[in-house]
Amino acid sequence: MIKLFVADDHPVFRKGIVTVLNNYPDFEVVGEAASGPELVKKVTETNPDIILIDIALREVDGIEIIPLVKQKLPEVRVLVITMSEGEDDLSRALKAGAAGYLLKTVEISDLIESVRLVATGDAVLSPSMATKLVEEFRRTSRDKEKDGIARLSPREKEILQLAAVGSTNREIAAKCYISETTVKAHFRNILEKLDAKNRTGAVGVATAKGLLKDV
Repeated sequence: MIKLFVADDHPVFRKGIVTVLNNYPDFEVVGEAASGPELVKKVTETNPDIILIDIALREVDGIEIIPLVKQKLPEVRVLVITMSEGEDDLSRALKAGAAGYLLKTVEISDLIESVRLVATGDAVLSPSMATKLVEEFRRTSRDKEKDGIARLSPREKEILQLAAVGSTNREIAAKCYISETTVKAHFRNILEKLDAKNRTGAVGVATAKGLLKDV
């Protein structure tokens, strides 16, 4: 039996969800709330397995409640169900510890499946929100690479240029009038700035960004 708690400030929607969930033999709705303080108080009394929570709770933002609830019940899983399609809300919810983020337009069958998946430890997202999460990840990765390139010093760029044409550490040291130890130190900095695992990866990132286009 999966014990559920429903927190939503719209009584019609909340009652509707409760009615739907109670129609399934493996679900038991042990409580409901319309506000953040009410939710925090009742979950400690009912000890649910999963909390279905809206962002727009009375008195306090539903996302802000998630860490407070998980502090009291570390094992509880939180599934956000909301009208908000904002990337900021999605990011905030996941960082706060939510195990899922569904839009209120979700089909009943998908909601039921999502609750069961969350109960087994999986994470769930509405398809459109999953797409936004992937796009955000790609955008962040691109920005990180761009920032890394911008942070390279002239010496580091010079060393990358030499590495791109196959120069060894000894050859780079001789051409730059520095020690091999210093070359290795520069490479450590380069890998960190470009978030690359090795020299080949660093050269690949720099080439892709046009830094080594003349090599």
